[in-house]
Amino acid sequence: MKEKEPFIVNSIGEHPHERFQNFADTLGGNWDGEELTIHTDWCKSKINSFEFLNNLIVGVFELESDRPIIFKQTALTDEHYITVRLGIGVTYKRDGSVKKFNNAGILINSSQMHDIEFPHGQFTQWVYIRFSLSFFQQFAGDKKNKLIELFENDTPWINYYSLNAEIESRVRAIIKNVDKDKRKHTFFFTKAIEIIQLLKDKIEDDSEKHKKNIHPEDLKVMIDLRENHLADFTEIPNLTELSEKYGMSVSKLNRTFKSVFGKPIVQFYNQQKIEEAHRQIIYTNKSLTEISMDLNFSHVGHLSQTFKNHFGYAPSALKGKNIDYFS
Repeated sequence: MKEKEPFIVNSIGEHPHERFQNFADTLGGNWDGEELTIHTDWCKSKINSFEFLNNLIVGVFELESDRPIIFKQTALTDEHYITVRLGIGVTYKRDGSVKKFNNAGILINSSQMHDIEFPHGQFTQWVYIRFSLSFFQQFAGDKKNKLIELFENDTPWINYYSLNAEIESRVRAIIKNVDKDKRKHTFFFTKAIEIIQLLKDKIEDDSEKHKKNIHPEDLKVMIDLRENHLADFTEIPNLTELSEKYGMSVSKLNRTFKSVFGKPIVQFYNQQKIEEAHRQIIYTNKSLTEISMDLNFSHVGHLSQTFKNHFGYAPSALKGKNIDYFS
């Protein structure tokens, strides 16, 4: 079956809530200032988005689409903005055959031109935090650190990272608070600030520098590779096939991928896989045997040894440490 033409969303420096109104107008949806709902024959989407102090926006996105949706950042805003996109959880193809583990974060500034194609043919969910540099500086204080240096850099940059348990617990808390009948608006604000603080700690511990001035086409291709070929842990990435698909030699493919994500493809894939094991031990009631099967480890002993080599302790150390989303 021929793939449907992508739906293109152009960002022209407009306020996100103006963009949601345009979505609603274009696709026959409804935007009431806090909630966007779209229900067409090819797209179902719900977005809850809240603005605080005119400079911090926290949103929860849900999307299921039959055709690709491409977000194009094509123009700069007058003020310097930073956007954090945080995806979590497991998604499935509609036939139930392929598992996708969307447990990643992308932090990007407003001067970095980029296209991001959202997955289609499956349900996805993520949290979005957008704030101006001037807003951040009100809370950052005078002490310099890597996060402040990153945010104050007005040249194009992107920073990719996987979610640790502390960040993910706040992301899940934000999602859980979306229910209109139980909603506490201040909760979106406080958890977003906590996430930014946790990002500061994570970036301080990260020896990799942020990636500067990535070519938009390279960025789009590498994000596509990660989201469509490295998020299914039932199959090890085949570098020869990926090389043919993207029209690059294996060495160039690895080099370009590393320029965006900090590691070569297989090394990145293996790290994501063992971090997903950590996540499933915390957030599910599955046994280690079930997790090892779901994530395509050869046997439970292989999972346990790989886990200990990566984290420095055995999986059993996490028993009973399920994190309360509202803690």
